[in-house]
Amino acid sequence: MRDLFKELFRIRRYKNNQGRLVRRLTMFGVWAVIICGIYKFTQLAFDWAPLLREQQIRYIVGLLLATVGMWFGYRLVHWPVFADFLVSVESEMVKVSWPGKAELYSSTIVVLVMFAILSAMIYLFDLVWVFIFNWLGILG
Repeated sequence: MRDLFKELFRIRRYKNNQGRLVRRLTMFGVWAVIICGIYKFTQLAFDWAPLLREQQIRYIVGLLLATVGMWFGYRLVHWPVFADFLVSVESEMVKVSWPGKAELYSSTIVVLVMFAILSAMIYLFDLVWVFIFNWLGILG
């Protein structure tokens, strides 16, 4: 954790040319979570923080939190421990053999049919157990 805190105050990029796509997508995901959290915070803070009842102050606090959050998201993907993980994720994703259109279609059909069969079985088991419990007088 101390390494992450030190990393927040650096400017250099770690392994800048490796894992670019995964790192950018991760950074945008972190930013989206931070922005949603800030939005919710500024909406809820209206109720319990008298200082944040002024609209301008809420915007300023939100903007400051967003700035800190954006910097955190940017620096997080350049933290050596996390960056190495993201680089290895991208290198493994290149090795994945993605299914073609026909295989994807047939696999989807298999999943949907199995889902329907299992749903019907669970429904039938439920009917049997309800019948047994009613017959025994457990359910009123």
